[in-house]
Amino acid sequence: MEAENKDPLNSPPEEKSRENRLLIIIIFILAILLVLLGWQYWKQKQNMVVQVQASNSSRDSVRSDLINLQADYTTLKTSDQKIQDQLNNKKDTIAMLLQQAEKYKDDPYIIAKLKKETETLRSIMKDYVKSIDSLNTLNKELTEEKNQVVESLRTEKTHSGQLEDQNVKLKGVVATGSMLAATSITAEGVHFRFGSKESVTDKAKKAEKIKLQFTITANRIAKAGNKDIYVRVLTPDGKELSKTGDESSIFKFEGTKGYYDLKQNIDYANQDQSLVMYCESTAGFIPGNYIIKLYADGAEMGETTLTLK
Repeated sequence: MEAENKDPLNSPPEEKSRENRLLIIIIFILAILLVLLGWQYWKQKQNMVVQVQASNSSRDSVRSDLINLQADYTTLKTSDQKIQDQLNNKKDTIAMLLQQAEKYKDDPYIIAKLKKETETLRSIMKDYVKSIDSLNTLNKELTEEKNQVVESLRTEKTHSGQLEDQNVKLKGVVATGSMLAATSITAEGVHFRFGSKESVTDKAKKAEKIKLQFTITANRIAKAGNKDIYVRVLTPDGKELSKTGDESSIFKFEGTKGYYDLKQNIDYANQDQSLVMYCESTAGFIPGNYIIKLYADGAEMGETTLTLK
């Protein structure tokens, strides 16, 4: 009996058809897998491109922010040496951060840290801007007050030599940020009818007291707390009013000494504070021009004049 040999080439048509279909399915599956693998490769490549672009954008953004911040700090100028030293220190810090941004430009972690430090320096700069603006405003006001003092001194050339020497010293007043200032200063002579009713007068003989009204302006830099307010009155004959006339009525101001006619202690809270004070003269008032000056913390706050006939 002859053995049966199966030759694939001589397989029945049905078996060949099944093999062809299987081969087609395998090819189709491989084609789909190839497409999927190709798509995933393209997607990963696109993600890497986006990440690189984002990293480059973040790096460039940090460098740009630091350069702009460095320019902003350079524009800040102040006469306060302590603040200026701090500004110079911040500019050195920014220069160091720029070097790091260039050195670690491909390190996302370092770039992120540099971005946070840049934002912190930007916030600190805003505080410096506010402080410098406040100091500039105060310096402007103090300069105007000093000019007023100088102008007032020019009108006092007829006073005695002693008073002239004191006025010359006032020209050397140094304006400081913590100096208090008084505004809306008014002075008027008053006498009291029926013992208590106050009446305004410009007659020297009728005047019993000089009523002084003023407002101490708010100054957030000045030290708050108890402060002595001194009133110094220069009479038409070149003297200083004093209730006692001895050392108990002497106070120091701007490198010199003088008599005060009135002293009042206040609790200053860095806010506008209005005061009314009454000056007296044991010898009465004489006709002429009175110069009235206000002092606190050893410096002049302001002045006004009063003319009694």
